[in-house]
Amino acid sequence: MTASPDSLRILFADDDETFRRAMVRALTKRGHVVAAAAGGEEALAAARISPPEVALLDLRMPGMDGILLLQALRELEPGLPVVILTGHGTIPSAIEAIQAGAYHYLTKPCEIDEVEHTLRNAARVRAVVQEPASQKLPHEGSRGYEGIIGRSPALLKMIELIEKTKESRSPVLIQGESGTGKELVARALHVGSSRRDRPFVTVNCAGLKPELLENELFGHVEGAFTGASRTKSGLLEIADGGSLFIDEVADMDLAVQASLLRVVETGIFRSLGSTKEKSVKVRFIAAANRSLFDEVEAGRFRQDLMYRLDVVHIAIPPLRERLDDLPLLVEHYLSHSKDANDKQIVLPRESIDLLRNYRWPGNVRELHHVLERAILLSGGGEVTPAELTAVLQPGARGGAQFSPVTLEDSERRHIREMLEKEGGNVSRVSELLGIDRRTLQRKMKRYGLRSL
Repeated sequence: MTASPDSLRILFADDDETFRRAMVRALTKRGHVVAAAAGGEEALAAARISPPEVALLDLRMPGMDGILLLQALRELEPGLPVVILTGHGTIPSAIEAIQAGAYHYLTKPCEIDEVEHTLRNAARVRAVVQEPASQKLPHEGSRGYEGIIGRSPALLKMIELIEKTKESRSPVLIQGESGTGKELVARALHVGSSRRDRPFVTVNCAGLKPELLENELFGHVEGAFTGASRTKSGLLEIADGGSLFIDEVADMDLAVQASLLRVVETGIFRSLGSTKEKSVKVRFIAAANRSLFDEVEAGRFRQDLMYRLDVVHIAIPPLRERLDDLPLLVEHYLSHSKDANDKQIVLPRESIDLLRNYRWPGNVRELHHVLERAILLSGGGEVTPAELTAVLQPGARGGAQFSPVTLEDSERRHIREMLEKEGGNVSRVSELLGIDRRTLQRKMKRYGLRSL
């Protein structure tokens, strides 16, 4: 059986036998190695025998509970990322766990995709934090920075901006297409700063109803609404002293935007149903895969909030604009893959050339999926152009479509190159392009570009 890319060694402790067996089965099916335990003492013993890369712990267990186990594991394995599982009625205890050093918490019942995504992110952050400082900055022979893989000029310019602004408390807006790695950039801003030991909390606005999103952010007091039987702290309070990453911020409802604007400006908010104000010190990092300027023009986003969030603007170049990084990305991905005979997977030059000629509408995320499918088809060893073509061709199962570069892509790239060439001089670039300055500025806003 082909080893699963990015497989993890997971320590999982939960006294609910049915849930434990189901979770172990699901994680093992996805290629991970899971050491399961019914309690804290058993889990600690397993960790001594085989140190895990990440731990998933139920908060409430007889004897040694999740917090005590977390503390014991951190003494045994400093820096071990721990994810806490909690029921709806134990959120305050979960916050206590985060303050004690847990990476994140998940509320039962939880989907396997969410669990795996959280565990992988936790392991990735640990690897970045433990990397020697001298290896973090890109240099000849290195792959990247804080988990961001590549050395193309566009990526290096983005990394330089991260380095310059990581210690600032000013809000950040990360602009990039789906699959470019916006959360990875947000985490790089966090783990590279003095806030690295404080919480990094994420919330995704896509698909959340306004009332649910507001409750997630601000929390509520007992009796605030029907069913609010206990006081619940919001993500703002949990993130105090650290960073709050607001993904897909363009999907945030206007009513919630108004509440968010106040806390971004002042650091002060009120939980739902409360008259008492709370103060937090949080770095706000927002991300969007479409232009907030267009959303403002369409009346779907507040202009004042856009300007407040867009103090530091980080534009992530799409993969098609940094194809020189593709071999490094492939190498990094394949370094975690081996075939059934425990041999390293390789891609010959002609396979790399084929990948270079693809437009990658799904960006780095699509590249990972394509490689995973091609490896499965190859049966191990070498991935040939034929196997890649099978997953890239139109009509192939799960395959993406080949498509030409659009006029919008070409215009964005051309404006960006002209700005770089002219040192960010907007007047000079507008003159060279034969358009007036206001038209150029409008296009720059649409494409998420800024003068240098």
